[in-house]
Amino acid sequence: MLAAAILLPRRTVSPSPPMSLVIPALSRLNMPIVPLLIVNGVWDETRLGAHEVGLLQTTGRWPGDALAMVLAAHVTLEGGVRGPFYGLAALQTNARVMVQTYDGRLWRYRVIGRRLLRPGDVKAIYQRDGRRLFLLTCATWSQRKQAYAHRLLVETAMDIKPV
Repeated sequence: MLAAAILLPRRTVSPSPPMSLVIPALSRLNMPIVPLLIVNGVWDETRLGAHEVGLLQTTGRWPGDALAMVLAAHVTLEGGVRGPFYGLAALQTNARVMVQTYDGRLWRYRVIGRRLLRPGDVKAIYQRDGRRLFLLTCATWSQRKQAYAHRLLVETAMDIKPV
């Protein structure tokens, strides 16, 4: 008689969420990443200032998750203050972007593309590829409307395994 095998769940290390973002080409070092929760149907940007980058809730939660992570930050703030993603549109293809996670690992990405989105085009940020990282900010200021007309989405791909 064969004994039935008891299958126990495999013990795995929990993935580590992102802690900070580095964009060397823009001289942006160790920008803290904060979670942006959905409040009343929209992402709550109140935690974002001149230094913080927000991880959008409902997108990937860590490097290598099932969905791509989406990090958002201001391009400018009131009074003309430059935000963390000021100059993001100038990032060249293959520019490096790095994410440090709370467990101390450094995940390296490289820019592979960019595109403009309408503000309501939320579906474009959801990609089932955890090796991707999207950087999202406002773009194309409309003097007439006194608001940004588009969103800039910079797509990056994981370069190598974490250090």
